[in-house]
Amino acid sequence: MTLATIALALPGCRIRKKEQPAKAPAAGEAALASMVETSDPLHASQLVRGFYGIENQSWRWTAKNFTVKLRPIQGSETKGAKLELKFVIPDVMFDRVGAMTLDAKANGLDLGSEIFLTAGDATYTRDVSPVVLAGDSTTFDFSVDKGLPPSEKDPRELAVIVTRVGLIAK
Repeated sequence: MTLATIALALPGCRIRKKEQPAKAPAAGEAALASMVETSDPLHASQLVRGFYGIENQSWRWTAKNFTVKLRPIQGSETKGAKLELKFVIPDVMFDRVGAMTLDAKANGLDLGSEIFLTAGDATYTRDVSPVVLAGDSTTFDFSVDKGLPPSEKDPRELAVIVTRVGLIAK
């Protein structure tokens, strides 16, 4: 009998399985980030829904509903964190639709809405509960009340231009 067969036959002996390492990101893919620059193609997989391609190597248009997945920051499972969405309401959009209301949810929990009364650079910031940040990732769903429907000139539904979204320490 071989040594392996004898070891299996003995009562109380177990063969331990070697633990598998965590799956490394595929080539060209980054690990889940807490802060996503929408111009970084390595984090495109975190832009789950409602984001269009990179434009001018620096930003992306969104549809009226868009979703991003973020890695919670260290300590946020006990302290919580702040969600920060940096975006632009272009003059051309504001001139056509006026003030816009943006709302967000974190894993389904409503974070509240905010009305943006002018065109230009804007920031939506909300506290995020530690309960929502306890896992390996948190999904943030955003919605904007107004946008432009698809047209002959552009087949996309357009709402706002997002440059960055992420979690920051409180």
